Amino acid sequence: MTLVTRDPATGLRRNPIRFRDGHPPTPYGCRWCGTEQSGHGRRWKASVGMHPWEQPTREQVLARMRARRAARLNAPPAQHHAATAWAPDMDGESADQYCADCGTSACWQWNRITNRLHLRRQKDTT
Repeated sequence: MTLVTRDPATGLRRNPIRFRDGHPPTPYGCRWCGTEQSGHGRRWKASVGMHPWEQPTREQVLARMRARRAARLNAPPAQHHAATAWAPDMDGESADQYCADCGTSACWQWNRITNRLHLRRQKDTT
């Protein structure tokens, strides 16, 4: 029985010691936990115990680079926060606008774009 599995999203071979969440670490992260050297200090992993940062093997670096590239290529399309959706009020008379990409009216990117469009429309009418 082996503890090594292959992540279906990235194709990266992994085991319980490394990146259990499916997000590959930076290529030169710790050999055991994937944390960057600058912020590592001493860390605890059940499989290794308390450990300082250790340089990853060449195979780990290559596998992490390939996995990060695969994750970028399979990433969902970027959201531009420019689409407006309408949420009907309870009275049915009016509707509230919100960002269709993130589903909130507090989206700063959508608010900025909406304000720019509003100012442009005002300028065009004068």
